Amino acid sequence: MNVLFLYTELAEYTVACLRALKNSEMDTQIMVIHYPVNPEAPFQLDYKGVGDFYSIGNFRKYADLKGKVQAYNPTVIVCSGWGNKMYLRLCREFYFIVPTVLTMDNHWSGTFKQKLLKLGASLTLLRIFSYCWVPGDPQVNYAKKLGFTSNQIFTGFYCCDLERFNRLYYENAELKQASFPHRIICVARYIPSKNYNVLWNAFIKWRNQATEDWELWCAGTGSDYASRIEHPAIKHLGFVLPDDWSSIVRQTGVFILPSLFEPWGVVVQEFAASGFPLILSEKVGSASQFLSVTNGFHFDPESEDQLIACFERIGAMSDGELLTMGQHSHNIANHFSLQSWVSTIHEIAQQGIRNR
Repeated sequence: MNVLFLYTELAEYTVACLRALKNSEMDTQIMVIHYPVNPEAPFQLDYKGVGDFYSIGNFRKYADLKGKVQAYNPTVIVCSGWGNKMYLRLCREFYFIVPTVLTMDNHWSGTFKQKLLKLGASLTLLRIFSYCWVPGDPQVNYAKKLGFTSNQIFTGFYCCDLERFNRLYYENAELKQASFPHRIICVARYIPSKNYNVLWNAFIKWRNQATEDWELWCAGTGSDYASRIEHPAIKHLGFVLPDDWSSIVRQTGVFILPSLFEPWGVVVQEFAASGFPLILSEKVGSASQFLSVTNGFHFDPESEDQLIACFERIGAMSDGELLTMGQHSHNIANHFSLQSWVSTIHEIAQQGIRNR
């Protein structure tokens, strides 16, 4: 099986998924066309032994890209979104030859642009893509509105490197049982949509009125980093390299993501697998998969009062109760694995071959 991925931005979890596919029982070759690494998240990604990776910038003309792909002879093409014209043209030309798969994390919000796309999807997207692969339930609704049938829609497109984060859970379980760290960790870029100002203001108000010893740690960088709020109980970590996460997971206890809009958020599964109780904005897509009444709380991201109430509930809980919540998070996170992701690729390939 020769799988071609037409990606936009790559991430660590992307490479973890691809590596799992490469190492699966089915003989699989992988080619990836991708955008440059985001300077706000400058990961040094390890592609060794995974496949052939090419920056989209290497292809000045469409003919160059098409020639490379034809020589590769893909059996499945997986395309990230519909924003790149060369990607769309390529999928349209291969539509009657191999399964072509659209991936997206968009939510249906009923905007004029979405309604227009819905009206034209039968003449555009449905003539380019034979399947749609989305992260979870929030995106299934949009896919159906675009005209994809239930048999054409697959879920579970995003998955973290569970082995890595499960390992962090077991490494730190005994230490956290002895002394649960009263530190809340937020991992997000410093940009307006991540809603840091509401987070910081709500946390400071809670700390000013409480006797609790909790701290807030924030990891990330971005355009708003220079205007960050400074407070004795708030620690700004900046961009964190992968090798440094073990120490941070050991020193923090509760995970929060306050986004005004978050299509999915793989980081939620990462910290759930690591055994963290969760505080998530109602606008975080992955809450539909990884948040329940047993492992955390959700809030309106525009309401400081609701967020303060979440902090109050966390502060009122015993360390034992917080540990139990973290255990529930860990169990929920393991409902979807890299093996599930690989199985979906195989299922799409087999179904596509049967339907040709």
